[in-house]
Amino acid sequence: MSKRSAPFVAPDHIEDPTSKDGKKHAKVLLSTLQEDIARFRNEQFPPDILRQIRDMPIYEGNLAEVQAYQQDWQSLLERAVAFYPAANLPPDYLPLPASLEIPQFIYHVQRLHLTKTRAKESKSFGSVGALTDKCGDYTPDEIARMSAVFDNDEEARLVAHREFIDLRAYVFCRDSKGEMLEPERVRFYRTGLIVHALPDFKIVDSRQTPRKRRNDAYSNPLADNGIWKIYRKK
Repeated sequence: MSKRSAPFVAPDHIEDPTSKDGKKHAKVLLSTLQEDIARFRNEQFPPDILRQIRDMPIYEGNLAEVQAYQQDWQSLLERAVAFYPAANLPPDYLPLPASLEIPQFIYHVQRLHLTKTRAKESKSFGSVGALTDKCGDYTPDEIARMSAVFDNDEEARLVAHREFIDLRAYVFCRDSKGEMLEPERVRFYRTGLIVHALPDFKIVDSRQTPRKRRNDAYSNPLADNGIWKIYRKK
């Protein structure tokens, strides 16, 4: 299954992390980390010692090669985990946020299934102004329809949907006993994916036939600017 990312937590060494100054300090430290990741990624990604899979930002190698490349990232990984301490821990095994752009490392991989899926991005808004700041311009009639939602109900919310083709990998791994585990669905295009490939590692590429998206619970948008469709949130 796909997973949301681990939640942000201000590091322990920040004094009074819930205060205005504490939050500002955490934001500065996180921004510095992101800059360091971007600099290191520019120098070290894609990895020279690993082999690229198809035309994807996916790279495979043996155990020693993958461990060596992960060690190159280790100091940045440790700094990231200070902000997202639940990352990759049971029971949920939530990943680091994709916005950090740290590659995902997966070991004992037997098979990789590449897919494209019709999907949608969703954003929720409590005002028309906030919505147009994020989603762009709409006609005066559409603005009026959206404004009427809030005029009639102060607790109402608007939801914006943007359709796109989502690229995913289903990763099949083996456990310590050699038994195949349930596949993990991974979004990897922004971060990159590093896999430790087992003997007889196989790739299944189904990107030419995008899977159908599930039926949308929303219909008859209040507004549509060609990118974002706007609905009253149910």
